[in-house]
Amino acid sequence: MKMSLMQKMWIGSWRYLSWVLPHQTALWAEDLFLTPSRVPRPPSEEGFYQSSQKMTLPGGIAAYTWGQSDRPIVLLVHGWSGRGTQMGAFAQPLVEKGFRVVAVDGPAHGASEGIRTNVGDYARFMIEAQQALGPFKAVVAHSFGAGCSVLAVRRGMKVEKLVLVAGPSRYEIVVNNYLKFIGLTSLSQRHFLRSLEMKVGMPASEMNVGRIGSELNIPVLVVHDEGDKEVRYKAALEIQEAWPQAELLATQGLGHRRILKDAVVTGKVAEFISK
Repeated sequence: MKMSLMQKMWIGSWRYLSWVLPHQTALWAEDLFLTPSRVPRPPSEEGFYQSSQKMTLPGGIAAYTWGQSDRPIVLLVHGWSGRGTQMGAFAQPLVEKGFRVVAVDGPAHGASEGIRTNVGDYARFMIEAQQALGPFKAVVAHSFGAGCSVLAVRRGMKVEKLVLVAGPSRYEIVVNNYLKFIGLTSLSQRHFLRSLEMKVGMPASEMNVGRIGSELNIPVLVVHDEGDKEVRYKAALEIQEAWPQAELLATQGLGHRRILKDAVVTGKVAEFISK
């Protein structure tokens, strides 16, 4: 999570304030945790943006589409502080396989409405997108969006296949790493976790991607770079071990984001979905 100098100064004061204002400090820390950065679209994604048709889905969700409207839909879902066009390299290989591709800016991301979001919000927006667009052949999701897509299926989204790219295996690890970095008192941490559970609709400890996926009976392709420094490769192995139907596509030298632009990866994803 990238932070401004001002945010870092706030965090320094929170470590002391959490002793005297444990509940309020927990809420401040939660607001920061649930507020993504709206990173501008880089020139490398401008071609994807220009070649797409634009639409707005319920809830003020910006969407970008490629391919014929009567073809089976593949939904592309970005990660934290990402954008729909970040997933744009998947579009052409999928269109060539006969699909309509829809990339979305998640809640509080890109051109979509909102300021803060969470795992539960992300799962819900995918379900609402399906209600507006129709059935999904597959969902291709990156990082934070990957686990959220699994939760969305558990909560009612219908999909034939999932592709999880560089996704964490356990949301609890993400939360605990943040709390460790912030340095709140134990009481303030308990307030944080209780409030987050209410927003998401489940404890962070239960957001285990492999365990949830093992109950879904859906084929899944897990794509992960062995040198990913943001979400360790171990997460992919944990998902594969827990989810009997999971296939693993391991890469080298692509990291956490270049993996989204690699022609071999996008081609193999298209082949997996079209089988």
